Amino acid sequence: MKAGGFTFIEVMVVLSCIVVLTAVGTTLPLHLFEKQETNDFFQLFDSDLIYLQQSAMLSSERNALYLDPEGHEYTIRTGGTARIILSRKIPKSWNIELRTLKMPLSFNSKGTIKQPGTMIIHTNKRRYKVVFPLGKGRHYYEEL
Repeated sequence: MKAGGFTFIEVMVVLSCIVVLTAVGTTLPLHLFEKQETNDFFQLFDSDLIYLQQSAMLSSERNALYLDPEGHEYTIRTGGTARIILSRKIPKSWNIELRTLKMPLSFNSKGTIKQPGTMIIHTNKRRYKVVFPLGKGRHYYEEL
């Protein structure tokens, strides 16, 4: 009577196939997750800046955006009391370098940025230059 079962080599081949498939399956979503995290942040940052610009044009209350690169967050606060309207987190692994951009970032009643400038955002894989031009034009991104 023969004993049923697998040989050691058969078991090792099956286990190595499982390990390879698992390794390939987990590295692909991490890359997609980082790309989606970057897209989500820039989309949210864009909408917050549009809110800031529109509130400057429509309201007598002056709001400003304060970027804290060391604290990995930015906040929008009211002008006189500095009460926080909203606070957003920046991913911990990112580095933000304020080049010519001065804080706080604000707009006048006509929707023009008060102090134009640039900043560099270093993500895990890429670098982006964020430009806030003089005039009514909105900010834009350049991948470096």
